[in-house]
Amino acid sequence: MSFFSEETETQVKAHTLWAEKYRPSSVDEYICDGHLKDILNDFIKRKDIPHLLFHGGAGTGKTTLAKILTKNIPSDVIYINASDTNGIEMVRTKIKGFAGSTGFQALKIVILDEADFFTTEAQAALRNLMETYSQSTRFILTCNYVEKIIMPLISRCQVFEIEPPTKKDVAVYVRNILDKESIKYELSDLKTVLDNFYPDIRKVINYLQ
Repeated sequence: MSFFSEETETQVKAHTLWAEKYRPSSVDEYICDGHLKDILNDFIKRKDIPHLLFHGGAGTGKTTLAKILTKNIPSDVIYINASDTNGIEMVRTKIKGFAGSTGFQALKIVILDEADFFTTEAQAALRNLMETYSQSTRFILTCNYVEKIIMPLISRCQVFEIEPPTKKDVAVYVRNILDKESIKYELSDLKTVLDNFYPDIRKVINYLQ
């Protein structure tokens, strides 16, 4: 069972925004180095993950990575964007309620997107939940600024800095999108867009659309 509020699988397939329409849904589609892919595939093979913290620049694929894991690991999932709700009450009610409830799957996963927006109080409360419900619930945190995450949270997570793919890999990826959309383009124009917006892949795709 998924608690994602932003889209269903059918809606994604019909999405008109390229950044969502072509969001990778498997490890094979995700652009990253082989070592990270091996780790991700091991999580999926074991159908389990530790608490995770993905940090790095905007548009480099942190949220996509979290969604790939939850899509390929049987789990109940709740998605929370901390830039919308970042206070301690949300942790005590919504997150605690989900973690403490009876799930449809053996594993529950909480995706906390943009976790660097969480207040210090909310992060402290979250630390306790991560311990209390660790047997059945895992947390995936994403953030742009890891220095805004309190150390007790960082110490409870396996931390990955998400490096942007090479400009060449991004070029191949977006050219594939343009070809699928039957868009005519000049390589010089594509180079200009990449020079202006790389390494923010989301911005590259949005601008091209």
